[in-house]
Amino acid sequence: MCGRVTQFSRHEEIIRSLGASAPVVRPRYNVSPGTPLLSLRREQGMLKVEPLDWGYVPSWAAPDSREEGHANARAEGIFDRPTFRDAARLRRCLVPIDGYYEWKTEGRQKIPYYFRAADGGPLAVGGLWSLQVLPDGSMRRTLCLVTVVPNREAGEVHSRMPVVLLGAQRLAWLAERAFTPDDFSALATSAADRTLAVHRVSAEVNRVACDEPHLVAPVVGAADQPDFLGDLLG
Repeated sequence: MCGRVTQFSRHEEIIRSLGASAPVVRPRYNVSPGTPLLSLRREQGMLKVEPLDWGYVPSWAAPDSREEGHANARAEGIFDRPTFRDAARLRRCLVPIDGYYEWKTEGRQKIPYYFRAADGGPLAVGGLWSLQVLPDGSMRRTLCLVTVVPNREAGEVHSRMPVVLLGAQRLAWLAERAFTPDDFSALATSAADRTLAVHRVSAEVNRVACDEPHLVAPVVGAADQPDFLGDLLG
């Protein structure tokens, strides 16, 4: 899964590249499910940039349910799942991030790593959004990130990775037309190897309340780096 992301600086470049204005928001170094996540979506032809609650709840769920929502949705077979099927067809969103965290299980420990674009730029992650009308007439929009099987770098740490969209894929994902399963699967693919760079980070990221710049800094020391980094740099 992808359960923590950052939005602190260069994610704004993606928003501007799509012709929208980047809102002024505080830098966030440890965004977790259950909190708002800045995203882009189209509605009636308009490109909207706004925070949506990270934790997808389908529109037909009871408003008073205690469902916490889905942080992620697996791309495989998504059109066979009533929870996500309509959103995959019609309600896709783009989440601009600076990077994301993932945890590798080593014995009884879960070691945190930070993934970012290998070229130093921002990442655009494919998501789905949902709309609920609450009893008081207000509307609540929620989102989840779409995940796929990992590429080489991501697979050294975890069994899943988010859908990373490049160039024209971003506008295609945001199109308001209804997607077929083939349309969806053509975009919801694993990023090419070497698209991402990765390094180990402090276990402080485990604390949701910790939201500081030092969280994305590499843990110092060759022994703290995953074995495959030497191959990637060679």
